[in-house]
Amino acid sequence: MVLLHTEQTIKYFRVAPAAVWAYDYCLTFEHEVRMFGSMSRWNIASIMFILTRYAPIAWLVSDIYVTLGPQSVETCLATYRTAGSALVLIMLATEGLLLMRTLALWYDNNKVKRFLLASYLMVAISMLTCDILAVSPNLKSVCAPTSTESSVDEASRVEHLIMGMFVSAAMFELTVVIVTTYHSLTSRATGMRTMNGLVMNLWKGSLLYALSLFAISVANIVSFSLPVSGGQSGIIDVFQGVLHGVMASRILFDLRDADGREDSHSRLSSYVPPSNLQFASHTIPMTSFA
Repeated sequence: MVLLHTEQTIKYFRVAPAAVWAYDYCLTFEHEVRMFGSMSRWNIASIMFILTRYAPIAWLVSDIYVTLGPQSVETCLATYRTAGSALVLIMLATEGLLLMRTLALWYDNNKVKRFLLASYLMVAISMLTCDILAVSPNLKSVCAPTSTESSVDEASRVEHLIMGMFVSAAMFELTVVIVTTYHSLTSRATGMRTMNGLVMNLWKGSLLYALSLFAISVANIVSFSLPVSGGQSGIIDVFQGVLHGVMASRILFDLRDADGREDSHSRLSSYVPPSNLQFASHTIPMTSFA
């Protein structure tokens, strides 16, 4: 609600993510230029990257404006709708990139790939449903300048729907952790002691990113479970949007770098240098046979 933005602590939590996003953008801008420079054509991964990379800007700008600018019901409504749209786009794209990375790990198992695709589809439907229900016609009562019992109840309903989005994301991320760990155990059990660099990077990276995203989602679930009347509910939601975008960008950068290193290693391994063997019979003096 608008009153929640009046507290100084809330303002810090709303504005600080902009610095995190800007810092990470400066660190990874070179990777982005290199990626698009080597890209022959656009694909679904590129679109997901753009969403996770730049959708947080709309959220940050609107949230900073409503935090530091003049307070009004119209501004609050615009912020809620912008944040809701940006949040669902960021989370769907982030989980989509995590899905693509995990599918690459299970490239030779159609059953697991179908299971992962079905899980992602269910999560996407759940997120979209929660987002549509959260941005309801009754949202105007949440942005009322004075708190009433009905506005608090509506705000609690919206917060619980947003929490449902994070629960869906956490379930998918936990699924990725389980199937990635299972892949490692089965690979070792079947005697695959030596795996190429790309597969090892896929396994370690997928596990690391899935666990990180899972921890972020759980933190937001705990945050949104707090009572709205206390003013702390959803206090780290903007951080969550930015961190999901940061992690999604690094998922794609890391995957492309690993693929590039594997290609370089393959080229070096397949290269056979010219032999230095020389036949020196013509240098042997004939007197040595006497």
